[in-house]
Amino acid sequence: MIRALVVDDEVPAREELIYILKSFKEIEVVGEASYGKEALELEKQLNPDLIFLDIDMPGLNGIEVAQELVKSDSRPFIVFVTAYEAYAIKAFEVNAIDYILKPISEERLEKSIKKILNSINRERESYFDRLGNLLSKLNIIEEKIPNKISLNQNGTLIPINIDEIIYATIEDKNTVVYTDKGRFQINATLGELKEKLNSPRFFRSHKSYLVNLDAIEAIEPWFNSTFNLKIKNTKEKILVSRSQSKEFKKIMNID
Repeated sequence: MIRALVVDDEVPAREELIYILKSFKEIEVVGEASYGKEALELEKQLNPDLIFLDIDMPGLNGIEVAQELVKSDSRPFIVFVTAYEAYAIKAFEVNAIDYILKPISEERLEKSIKKILNSINRERESYFDRLGNLLSKLNIIEEKIPNKISLNQNGTLIPINIDEIIYATIEDKNTVVYTDKGRFQINATLGELKEKLNSPRFFRSHKSYLVNLDAIEAIEPWFNSTFNLKIKNTKEKILVSRSQSKEFKKIMNID
């Protein structure tokens, strides 16, 4: 029996993975963590054989957690859970370290578990040599992922931290971005802006809105299975369309 720890800051993603893992007789989920520091503490307490580790987490991210785990005496096996683009995935494949792309499928998870079982029966040291090599590459990749975006304000480009973006919308056929520092414009569609931001925390709630999920203060059920979102630092109420409500409920863990 493989003792597993699941680490993800998103509750729905964590619960979904734990639910799927219950169907595998070889796996026993012994704990779950919502952030990096908690994961390191639980690893010491529970001594798991395997950790499913999300990469994109606030505070200590998955890469930094893995770097600490490599130094530990127990050195558990790691399966990265990631929303990274293909250029990052190549780093995993080259180093033969396993990863799972979100959203997680049971078929993909089964392949991952088989791979781990095979690795456990082989030389552990070669696995951790490959893991160390991968972490070095991921550090380089992470540096390439932008955490700022330049937005137009009165003809001047202002660098803005991505986390400061509250929401974006369409006004008079222009894409307008509202942030903690004010109102800006960008020469891009909402779809293009979402790609630039490259973060799962930004959700396309409606054809006219892109919202930072961390900026939601309250969720108001509306008619026809839709929702109105109350957003921090603004009186604006953002609509979650009927076509997007199913995905939104899953992300926000709404029954």
